[in-house]
Amino acid sequence: MVSQHMAPQQQNTFEDSRVAQAIDHTKLMFADEENERDAIETLCREAMQAGFCAVCVRPRHIALAKTLLADSPVKVATVIGFPLQKVSLDNELKQPTVGNVPTEEKVFETVQSVQAGADELDLVIHVAQLKQDVETGSRQVRRELAAIADAAAGCPIKVIIETDLLTPDEMVQVTQWCAETGMAMVKTSTGMVEGGQGATLEAVSLISQTLKAMNAGTGIKASGGIKTRQQAEALLALGVNRLGTSSGVAIVRGDSTGMAGGY
Repeated sequence: MVSQHMAPQQQNTFEDSRVAQAIDHTKLMFADEENERDAIETLCREAMQAGFCAVCVRPRHIALAKTLLADSPVKVATVIGFPLQKVSLDNELKQPTVGNVPTEEKVFETVQSVQAGADELDLVIHVAQLKQDVETGSRQVRRELAAIADAAAGCPIKVIIETDLLTPDEMVQVTQWCAETGMAMVKTSTGMVEGGQGATLEAVSLISQTLKAMNAGTGIKASGGIKTRQQAEALLALGVNRLGTSSGVAIVRGDSTGMAGGY
């Protein structure tokens, strides 16, 4: 378990500050016996102490996080269409379920989250629909992105494309659609696919190349399996704008092992 107290003055150098300011400190899963309010309070306290960019929480925790962070610059991000529990890579490769939530529900969740005060939204694409779109030439996922962008009313959206489940062609197509529909960032993973690699340098490089070819202003958020300072710095060196991780405290403290499990 992460200590509630940061190591003394770990954010003094430019590089320390750069890493911390890129982190979305994330808490989306809870153990059966875990007190959710206490966990969110710890998350927000750690984010303020470390100088993280944002916390990322479930929609039901937006109001609490906003209250706890009211006097700080830390943003509150939430997730849209996010899995309720972890799924198996093998099963997902056979029949993807990630993001398989009706557009109407995602739109409703978007409106509710913005009204609750979310500063940013992390939206999960319908992976199975994307695969069908690329195969058949349909554009359902692009239409969903546009509908949710309208519902968000200017609230920045980071689109989770779940790179472990996509072919290079599928990654390129959805990245293009994200840029075309004005999404703030393309995000690699939910961190919920057990057996997946999460944020790989290869996936980030392909996303980056696609955005550069379009001369797009869309950023990149790497998430899934980021546990160490070395990983964080390598991803930032590729041009990643944001890091989604539940190991943020360990990363800024220079812990070489990070945390076991988690986002």
